Amino acid sequence: MTARRPVVVAFDVGGVLSKYPAAVAILHALDAAPGVEVHVVSDMHPVAKTLDMLDRNGVCLAAEQVHSADYARDGEGCKARLCERLGVDVLIDDFPGYVATPGKPALRLLVMPDPAEPYYHDDWKTDGTEGDFGRRKRAPAGEA
Repeated sequence: MTARRPVVVAFDVGGVLSKYPAAVAILHALDAAPGVEVHVVSDMHPVAKTLDMLDRNGVCLAAEQVHSADYARDGEGCKARLCERLGVDVLIDDFPGYVATPGKPALRLLVMPDPAEPYYHDDWKTDGTEGDFGRRKRAPAGEA
C-alpha cells in the first residue's frame, strides 16, 4: 500500500488567526495531528513580518510553513495561486475574494467576518505599526 500524502491546510492571519482564538487552537491541533500539514498564507509583506506576528502570539511554525501571497502581481487570485503551488487542500480565509477561485484549493472555507468583533482580538499582539487599525469595535446598533 502506498503512503497517502498529508492533507495540507492553510490559515490566513488577519481576520482569522488574529480575530478568533479558536482558530489558533484549531491550527495547533491540526499541526500536531498525524497526516496533516499546516501552513499560514498571508498577503502581508515581507514574510518576516508575518513570522514575527505569529511568534508574538505563540503560533510557532517553521519558516517553511509561512508564506506571503503576491497581491501586487496576482490580485485576488494571489492566494489561489500560492495554494496551488503549495499543494494546499483546504484554505481558511475571511476575504471572499481569496476563496472565490473554483477548485483552488478544492475546499475553501470562508470565515464570515463579524463586524462587531475587532480585526485583532484584544489579546492579539502586534508590533504596533498597524496603529489603531482593527482595534476598534463597531458601535452597537442605535448608538451614534
